[in-house]
Amino acid sequence: MKVFVLAVLIGLVAAMPQDAAKPPVEIITSESEGPNLDGSYKFKFETADGVKREEEGAQKQIGEEAGATSRGSWSYTAPEGDKIDLTFVADENGFQPQGAHLPVAPEPSPAIKRALAIIARTNAADEARAAGMSTKQKLQMLGLLDQRLGLRK
Repeated sequence: MKVFVLAVLIGLVAAMPQDAAKPPVEIITSESEGPNLDGSYKFKFETADGVKREEEGAQKQIGEEAGATSRGSWSYTAPEGDKIDLTFVADENGFQPQGAHLPVAPEPSPAIKRALAIIARTNAADEARAAGMSTKQKLQMLGLLDQRLGLRK
C-alpha cells in the first residue's frame, strides 16, 4: 500500500505544471478607453518581461451590415530569444497580420502562373460577351490581354 501511495504522489508531482512557481509578471503601463457608445475602443499595456500590446477599434458600416474593425500591434521576446513584432488590421477583408517572423508564400510555378492567366482570360471573355461586345472587339481585347498575361508574344 505504501508503494502505491508513493507512486501516486510521484505521479502528481510529475504532472504539476512546470511554471506553477513562476511569479506573475508586473504590468508597467496600462491604459484603456471604451467601449464607447459608438463602439470604439483603445487599449495598450506593457509588462516587465517586455511584452507590449496596443489596439484600437470601431464599428463600421459595410453595405447594409455593421461590423467591427480593429488595428494594433504587439511585441514580445520568443523563447528562443528572437524579438517578435507583429502589426495587424482586421476589417471586412479579414485578419491581415504583418511581421518579419511570418512565413512568405513561394513564387508560383510557371504552370500555376499560366493557369491563372488562362482563368483571367476566360473571365475577361465572359465579361466581354455579357457586355455585348462585337466579335472583333472581343478578339482585340483578348489579344491585348494575352500579350499582357504572357500567353502570346
